[in-house]
Order: sequence, then structure tokens, then C-alpha cells
Amino acid sequence: EPDVSLTGAHTLEEAVDVNVRVQSTLFKAMIDHGVHMAGCTLKSNIVNPGRDCPISYPVEHIAAANLHVLQQCFPVAMKGVNFLSGGQSLKQAAARLAAINEIKGNAAAPWNISFSWSAAIQLPLLELCRGHSELQLEKMSKLYKSELEIACAAATGLWHDGSLERSDGDHVGKQ
Repeated sequence: EPDVSLTGAHTLEEAVDVNVRVQSTLFKAMIDHGVHMAGCTLKSNIVNPGRDCPISYPVEHIAAANLHVLQQCFPVAMKGVNFLSGGQSLKQAAARLAAINEIKGNAAAPWNISFSWSAAIQLPLLELCRGHSELQLEKMSKLYKSELEIACAAATGLWHDGSLERSDGDHVGKQ
């Protein structure tokens, strides 16, 4: 579960370089230790510029960078990658995942590319309960269903019925 931090001012290009090196080292070690690669799935960060990066990147560039990292080092024997939210909001992570899946094409990226977003999905539910003495089950159920619809649509490369915009996945540079 390699997770390269969003903390810092690194560019998307620097993030690509670091992620290729980290994942290549991980996969080599797994192979060296005889891990059955076809039985594994990767849980990794979505490759992003640092939160304080001054350069703005559209979601399409972030999606292309993620596919580039996978194409450089991800073993084809492994059937899937489940991206972590890694401090991104659900909308941000979902827009980026949707863009990755939208442009991947089966020939260039034969893997199932999905999500493992416990933090991005659970934290808003916990926040919904803050300050209440009782669980807000009805509100929590509605929010949870909405969040899962967004995440599921993103895993198939679809943009959820207007509640998710392409720009939600853009990185806006810090000035």
C-alpha cells in the first residue's frame, strides 16, 4: 500500500517520477520474494501534484500521469489497482478516477482501476454526526448512498448525474 503524500509543493512531473520509482521497487521486491502477482491488487495513491504546488493541472493531465505510472511499472499479471483517497475529497478523487477510467482504453491499460476510499467516504458521515447526541441514521444513509453512487460511477469512467464535474479533479496551483 504505497502512499506518496500530497504534502509539499512537488509538481505532477516530480510525483510521476517518485511514484514510478516507489512502485517499481515494490514490485521488484514482491517478485524477488516469490509473491504470486496474479493474486495481488495494488492499493496506492492517485498520482497528484503536492497541495502547495504553484502549477495548475487539468484533471486530464492528472489522469494521463496516473496511466503513465501504471504503464511504466505495473505488472500485467496483477488484475487491478484500487486507489486510496489520500487526503483528497470524495469529489476530487472521484473526478480523477473517472478521468483515468474514461481515457484508459483496454489495450493501453488492461487493469480494473477502482477505489479504496474509506476516509473520503466515512469522514463526511462522521462529520454529519458531530454535535448530535444520537446517530443521524436517515441522513447518514442518504449521504452514504449518494457517495457510493459517485464512487461507483467514477470506477466506470462515468460522470455522476451532475453532482460531479470534470473541474472537481483539477489541481489549482497555490499562489
